[in-house]
Amino acid sequence: MQFKRQIGAGGVMFASIGAMVGSGWLFSSHYAAQLAGPASIITWLIATVIIIVIALPFAELGTLFPIAGGIANYPFFTHGKLAGFLLGWISWLSFLVLTPIEVQATIQYMSNFFPSLTRVEDKVYHLTGIGYVTATFLMLALVYVNSKGVKFMSDTNKYFSIWKLIIPAIAIIIFFLASSGTKNLNLESAGGFAPYGWHGILSALSLAGVVFSFNGFQIGIMMAAETKNPQKNIPKAIIGSVFLGALLYILLQISFLVAVPEANLANGWGALTFSGDAGPLAGLALVLGFSWVAWLLYIDAVVSPLGAGIVYAASSTRVLYALSANGYIPEQIKKIDKNGIPKVSLWVNFAFGMLAFLPFPGWQSMVSFLSSTMIAGYAIVPICLVALRKQEPKLARPFRLPKYIFVSFIAFYFCNLMLYWSGWTIMSKLFLAVLLGFVIYVSRLIYRRELKENIKTWKNSLWILYYLIGLCGLAKFGQFAGGSGDITEGYDFLLVGILSIIIMYIAQKSILTSKEAKANIKMILDEHNQTNTH
Repeated sequence: MQFKRQIGAGGVMFASIGAMVGSGWLFSSHYAAQLAGPASIITWLIATVIIIVIALPFAELGTLFPIAGGIANYPFFTHGKLAGFLLGWISWLSFLVLTPIEVQATIQYMSNFFPSLTRVEDKVYHLTGIGYVTATFLMLALVYVNSKGVKFMSDTNKYFSIWKLIIPAIAIIIFFLASSGTKNLNLESAGGFAPYGWHGILSALSLAGVVFSFNGFQIGIMMAAETKNPQKNIPKAIIGSVFLGALLYILLQISFLVAVPEANLANGWGALTFSGDAGPLAGLALVLGFSWVAWLLYIDAVVSPLGAGIVYAASSTRVLYALSANGYIPEQIKKIDKNGIPKVSLWVNFAFGMLAFLPFPGWQSMVSFLSSTMIAGYAIVPICLVALRKQEPKLARPFRLPKYIFVSFIAFYFCNLMLYWSGWTIMSKLFLAVLLGFVIYVSRLIYRRELKENIKTWKNSLWILYYLIGLCGLAKFGQFAGGSGDITEGYDFLLVGILSIIIMYIAQKSILTSKEAKANIKMILDEHNQTNTH
């Protein structure tokens, strides 16, 4: 069976926006304000620039290879099986837990009305038994929508997306109208505009869910095999959704900052709290006396996350499909049903997604770790773009990135900065996650008695080990989350830059030959049945 090209330009754009405007907008303004104060506006501006730069390599590779699971295939093309598995593994982990994150957001907001869904420990919301049952039903609903076919999923998501743009717009307008001007932005008693300096501004990128809130921009790539005219529609969806998302988030952050009553800032932005802050935007609306807005936000807390969850469930299914198609995991997972859906993959993701609620209690806990896996997935794309320009220079590229070496390096550097800013606590967990993936990969090779013949190809993937060790080392001695603080501000930018140059150089020296890359590309394109169906 083949994937069916049924989604047009509007469907791809709505899929990207629908995924982007999920739970992030419901929480990030509050958490960013706690970490950076009014300077969180700068955090969003920095994130916008970074994501746009990162999106450009995505646009070229997404149109060059419009296949299901996009990002999971690129490192296999350029650096072979081990690199392909490890980076596909990271991508799958990030997409896998995105769906539970959206369900967690819904339940966390619902707990304002149904306290029995969660219990609070140290300001972290843990699911109770009833909460876990509720999460199961919501996850099953997302499976059902995706099992009906990609067109049904896309059409359903359009209605979710329209709603999800209207409600934030209402919240922004009301918060601005309820504000007392801009005095909160420079309130001396709360520490002024940037009470926590650059440390707070940069930490908020990962820890407040700011980068996470932009994650939907690459969803068009994951749906490429089912997109009409992907050469034009995918770049439009990626770049367009970033600009629209940035405008929404920045306006929301400013309106949130100016609307917070001064009395709630008596202990500074870091201690910002108010009644109902399990759902912070709705809680703020109630504090301001706009109960009807709060009700809209509570309703949206169901619609927005679940709308994003629909798209994330589809995307994680296709990443797992790609891992199966590449021969890393059992081939039964790649089977396509009559609706053009890899249904086995869909149910496998449901099972593992349910487990994600256990080690990551609370929305912010999930997002802090998942941001690092997302960024690590982003980082591989510019490396693969540069490699493929050398390996396959004659391939027709519908979207050809100008000054690709420079732009790709800057995108890689930005990714590495964000990983460094996430801190040692998060980076060490990311390293352990990659190590677990390696153990799984080796175990499968031993089971299939293919270890000896594969070890000789690992030389093309050793740069990943150097890369992670280098980043973990910088994070360990840096000034962010768990670091010793030995690396001072300013020098960290330089050291991350030097590491980025070294890894980019080693990664390009480790690429497969043109012949090997061409064989890998042919194998995957054949597997994914790239003949257009209409």
